[in-house]
Amino acid sequence: MDEKRPNRRQRRLPRKIDAGYLENAALYYLQRYATSSQNLKNVLTRKIRRSCAHHGDDPDQFLPLVDKIALRYQEVGLLDDKVYAEGRVAALRRQGLSKQAIQQKLSLKGLAAAEITQALARIDAAANEDDHELAAARRLARRKKIGPWRSRPLSDDKAAHKELAVLARAGFSYDTAKRALQTSQESIDTEYLDF
Repeated sequence: MDEKRPNRRQRRLPRKIDAGYLENAALYYLQRYATSSQNLKNVLTRKIRRSCAHHGDDPDQFLPLVDKIALRYQEVGLLDDKVYAEGRVAALRRQGLSKQAIQQKLSLKGLAAAEITQALARIDAAANEDDHELAAARRLARRKKIGPWRSRPLSDDKAAHKELAVLARAGFSYDTAKRALQTSQESIDTEYLDF
């Protein structure tokens, strides 16, 4: 009974890297997450570096395997950056993210700026909205329960500035944020019936 239990879960020691392990790790990752080819390379590279640091191996002998795996998965269709970009852009637009925030998030996943811009153009063209940024700002305002979706009226100018700041931090321009927060109740009732 006097045994001391560690408060934190102990981190598992990394397995020794080989080609089979990397292949299985890549497939397991792809089963769980949609990803870009560059992000998969980053994940596998981190695994290699962690394992080699622990076991004292040279990571340079395993790093070429990462490129081979990613290339093979692209050829067979398991990795498709165009499809991934379009799916993420559509999901992020539904969440109410601005164009700027979407570009930043997807560039962190290793997608090229041109690919992100093309995906944004395709998704925005497919949506039946006049102003995509305004529609996204309204979605975010609805999610955050600000603007016309707030439960209580504004108490002062400071509260109004805080609501504008929420949309500004999300990457929306001042004009777009102001228009989203000034949406009338009638347009909300007709515009958001499909939610």
